[in-house]
Parts: sequence; C-alpha cells; structure tokens
Amino acid sequence: MRDEKIKYIDKLINDLKVVDYMEHDVVCATSFIKIKSGNYKLNNGETIERERVTKRNGYMNAVVICAVTLDKDIAMVVQPRVFLPGDKKVTIEMPAGYLNKDERVLDAAARELLEETGYVGDKFYLVDSYYPSLGYSGESISIVLATGCKKEKEQDLDSDEYINYFTANIEEIRWMIKNKYIVDATTKLAFYEVIDYLKNNNMLDIIEVNDEKEEKKK
Repeated sequence: MRDEKIKYIDKLINDLKVVDYMEHDVVCATSFIKIKSGNYKLNNGETIERERVTKRNGYMNAVVICAVTLDKDIAMVVQPRVFLPGDKKVTIEMPAGYLNKDERVLDAAARELLEETGYVGDKFYLVDSYYPSLGYSGESISIVLATGCKKEKEQDLDSDEYINYFTANIEEIRWMIKNKYIVDATTKLAFYEVIDYLKNNNMLDIIEVNDEKEEKKK
C-alpha cells in the first residue's frame, strides 16, 4: 500500500480513537454473563455511550481447535445451539471453548479438545486470532491447529454440556459447509485459515481428501 494511503488511514483512525472512558454500574447480570454501560470520549471531542458484554469473571477470550487426527481427518463436534433460527437448533462445529483466567491459548486448546472429544494432540500451532463481535464485546477468539491427534480418553463435559463428535476429511467438511450442515462462522473461518496455514507452511500432507482415500481402496 502507498505511504500516502497509509498516512490517510492512520489519520482517520486517530480521529476516532478512544482517549478516555468511564464505565457505569452493571446493567444486567446472570450466572454466565454481565452487561455494563459506559461513556467513551473520542479524540475528536465527541462522547458515545455503549454497552459491553463480558463473562461474570470479566474475561471472555476463547479458542477454536482444528484437530487433525493420525488418520488425516478433522475432529468435529455436534451440539445444541438454542438461539439458531429454525426447528433443528443443532450445529456442527470445531471443538471450542473459553479460556480460564491466566490460561495460555495453547493450553486451553489442549484442554478443550480433550474435554469435548477425548482426543489428545501431539503439537499445537497458533494460526490466527480475531474479534467476532466488536459492536458489544472485546472477546478474542484464537484459531489453533492441533496435529497428530488420537483418541485417548472419554469426554469430560460440564454438567450442562451435551456434545457428540465425529471425524471428517476436508472434502466432507466442504460438503457440510456448502449444504448448511455447518453454519457457524468461527468454524468456517478456522477451516479456511487452517487450510491456508497448511499450504503456506508445506504441511498439506497431514490432511487427506476423498480421492486419496479412494486410491488406497483400489
């Protein structure tokens, strides 16, 4: 990008950056989340009021895991998502969950993968991170690739968690995305980000597509 364009964009950003803020009392709180409102003063002299959603402990970062098995498939989970429109209200996703306070991303990825599927990974790679809901939350979701995954234990779910799991190759996952079995934005983004990561790091050989499996059968 041209230097002049970068300077122009930086000026636009500087004009609207937050220079001071004051949060009010909690507007609403449940056993899981709390909502706080606050006034945010911008560098251009204006003040805006916004509501912020966090977990009750004030921490809301999460991790999603693309877990590649020794059979070159990817571990997927099935769970109810009660706010999904329609009758089914069930989605297929990659394993994911919130970080505990002061927990490292890769440690959280290993823990969540084990809890939701019973799989243990050999190596974990931080692929990327993003903010899914900046309109009301500062939550960051980290995308982690786990390789050499194998089934070692049974699921260890929370009392209110109901999760099934299975494995699928990348062509099957593409089919599920195309046919609306997978509608979760985080899973879609993680899938394509991981494929790019594997290509850029010469690691595509750890996954397998349908035509390769058919060749083995012949």
